[in-house]
Amino acid sequence: MPIEINNVFMLNSKLLRQFIAVAEELHFGRAALRVNIAQSPLSQAIQKLEQQLDVQLFERNKRNVTLTAAGRVFLDEARQWLKYERLAIERTQHARHGTIGHLSMGFIGSVGYGFMPDLITRFRKQYPNITFRLVETTTLDQLEQLGNHSLDVGLLRTPLASQAPGVATRVYARDRLMVALSVNHPLSKRKQVSLKELAAESFVAFSRERVPAAHAQLVAACMEAGFYPNIEQECAQVASMVCIIATGLSVALVAANLTALIHPSVRYIPLSDTTPYLHQEISVAWREKDNNPALASLLKVTRI
Repeated sequence: MPIEINNVFMLNSKLLRQFIAVAEELHFGRAALRVNIAQSPLSQAIQKLEQQLDVQLFERNKRNVTLTAAGRVFLDEARQWLKYERLAIERTQHARHGTIGHLSMGFIGSVGYGFMPDLITRFRKQYPNITFRLVETTTLDQLEQLGNHSLDVGLLRTPLASQAPGVATRVYARDRLMVALSVNHPLSKRKQVSLKELAAESFVAFSRERVPAAHAQLVAACMEAGFYPNIEQECAQVASMVCIIATGLSVALVAANLTALIHPSVRYIPLSDTTPYLHQEISVAWREKDNNPALASLLKVTRI
């Protein structure tokens, strides 16, 4: 049967420490010295505590002080209370210094094969108490979600097709494009391929609407080589692109880190061209005015 508590009051840490001192010393004189208080005020504080709890915590006589059964239970609870208070203070201080907390990170699919896992692994070695929610999404969606606070940080490719107000970016790593083609393609055994050799090919590209920067980069690189790419397939996700390449219907220009995405029917071959359009930046993006200490810790780790 539940006990109704009519006498509502606030316990404080000082009173709990005084009670614990008496409970552990079982002597009001020694307990008073321990908590740096006179014996009489300490005795009065314990009596007031018992009145507020409406429970006798100690059996007293001229020679002995002992805990009652209720007193032993309250001693366990008081210790736990102070423990949680200390943990709350410690966690709050850690959060202030960016050593504990939570981050929501968006990432484009192509950086999931190397750059993003490496970053998270390296970060968690320094900050093991910061947790992550990871969301694979496009660059445009990351910028939108940073703006509406659905994400704390993004990992995407730059330069951006257009400026995103209130969002800052910093280059984290650099990559280069390669050609990806079917193992049955005539060029699949080559050590290098030039862009001109792909002029007659059908390309699969990232969607112009969903991933405009990557789409524009493909066009610019091919135009630099003297032709406009014949884009017959479009995808929003890199895994879908690799599957289309495996069919032999198309070839693609993909970031070098995607060689980690092994497909038995796909080969990745370096390009011999020197055009700057084949180079890519992988950048971190975040809200300029975000004061999340965990974010500040991540940004320290991402400096190159």
